Amino acid sequence: MDEIKRVDPRQQRILRNRLHPEHDAAVSAVSVSASGLLRKNPHQQGYLSAEGIKRIDRSGDAAQMTGQAKKAQAATLPLRSVATPTDYIVVFSDADSEKLTVLDKDMLGLAHQLAHDSTAVLLITLHPRNDDLAAAGADRVLMLGNGEQFAPDSWLATLLALHDSLNVRHWIVADGSLVGGHLARLLAANLGVRPVTRGKLFADEALTCGGGDPSLQAQRELSPVLLVEEQVADPITGFVCGAEAMGMPETSAPQTVTDNGRVAVDPAHIPLAETRFILSAGNGVNNWALYHQCAKALGATEGASRVAVDNGNMPRSTQVGATGTYVNAKVYIAVGISGAIQHLQGMTHCETVIAINADPNCDMVKRADLSVIADSSEVMQALVDAVSGSGNAKGEWEHAG
Repeated sequence: MDEIKRVDPRQQRILRNRLHPEHDAAVSAVSVSASGLLRKNPHQQGYLSAEGIKRIDRSGDAAQMTGQAKKAQAATLPLRSVATPTDYIVVFSDADSEKLTVLDKDMLGLAHQLAHDSTAVLLITLHPRNDDLAAAGADRVLMLGNGEQFAPDSWLATLLALHDSLNVRHWIVADGSLVGGHLARLLAANLGVRPVTRGKLFADEALTCGGGDPSLQAQRELSPVLLVEEQVADPITGFVCGAEAMGMPETSAPQTVTDNGRVAVDPAHIPLAETRFILSAGNGVNNWALYHQCAKALGATEGASRVAVDNGNMPRSTQVGATGTYVNAKVYIAVGISGAIQHLQGMTHCETVIAINADPNCDMVKRADLSVIADSSEVMQALVDAVSGSGNAKGEWEHAG
């Protein structure tokens, strides 16, 4: 009699839901072959976005480790030490976050793929960092600014001085960033080289680069100046670096740009992909006028779930998720959003997530760093009152996470 293989529908649902508590156990169970060998599931290493780009899932156990656990793990890893480097690979970071961004770690990973045993990886940052730079892969660290001043002329002069004095082989900069991308192009023009732009993947000593058409890609040979995007390489694993502080080189560049300070910008005019503070609304919002008032009071850019957009409550340009916009905000407040997998994919790289929801068991609450279990209208009204100083921001909410 022929053996009939039956499929467990519950197990199939768990395998499709990466946020299910039994997902890892279910994947391990189906990864064992008939011979008893443990097979590695290649699909578990990432997922395809709506644009067809493979993205790495960093929301697992390693991403949820506490700072003490990461330090304890780093203490057991071998130290990469380059006492007298023959050349350097420089990673330039202009992100205004206290922690390294995902792209920063990808760029450091690319630098180590390009480095030799006697090559030192130098991280140049414009803002103070409160992060483990040694575990991220920085052999040397140079603080180029204090995070407040804007001095492109002196910065460019410093980069040119470093290029000559340190024998820099490659400059790796984030493409699309306002400061870093501009400086990288000025640097390439002064060096007389053609930069590689929109680098998406490094393999076989070449970079796969994107074009105006997302379906078209090109292979580019390496250049001294590389402008790259997320997922260009994996972050380092298995070792730590010294992260030694480096002094500023002497330059005599005149400062021709006068910094008049920050300019107030309407949060509604900041694109979702660039804003650092988002108040996102979902199907659980009942008072949309209050939501808009709350976003204006907090100075946050408005975002939305797909349900809120499909229902006509928010424009399509505000949709966050795999079918909308990938965001990288410092603070992401989700109001009345249950947390569909596509929405969670779009906000994976947000630093601090706050969930306001009446359902304590929804996936957004599980993802959030801080959860307020209460009616969304009551919380938004309390936030508006607190900002306006009316003194009515009182309530008893259960805080979870």
